[in-house]
Amino acid sequence: MKIRRLPVGAVVLSLVAVILSGLLWWAGTPARAAFAPTVALIPVSGIVSGQPESVRFSGQARVSSELVLDTSRTRPPHPPSVILIIDLSGVSGTGSSSEARYTVGGDGTPVFRQLASADTVEITFPFTRGATMSVSSAGMSSVRSGVVTFALSFDTNTGAITKGTATVATPTFPN
Repeated sequence: MKIRRLPVGAVVLSLVAVILSGLLWWAGTPARAAFAPTVALIPVSGIVSGQPESVRFSGQARVSSELVLDTSRTRPPHPPSVILIIDLSGVSGTGSSSEARYTVGGDGTPVFRQLASADTVEITFPFTRGATMSVSSAGMSSVRSGVVTFALSFDTNTGAITKGTATVATPTFPN
């Protein structure tokens, strides 16, 4: 009985083709192209009314904006978008009657938006009396909520924020 052997070159070539096919399948086409984020400091001010006292907020929000372009081969392509990371750690409050300090939570809130030359973004944030954002012995009942509304302008070529303001207000919850 005679055994036929495949040439070594054909075996190696087949093996390389299988490995490359697997790598291309695994890597795939990137779903998006993201650019380096830009950061803007946005002035924040406003009042949250309520019990036990109204709280006046001021400071600067740090808003990171990252342009995202769809690089998939879908037709039509998705419009350009931005990923915003909103950090309110530079914002604090003062009680209207006690003049106590209030600390804001919500640093690093991500928001995904379709890119436009101007946009309004609203987020709800927690705040509590004291120097740190923690649940006290009174529990969650000591944590209150506020709403901050950002009016932002963007460079539609880069996704960078060109101008912005932010206003704090009392949240209105649906009945």
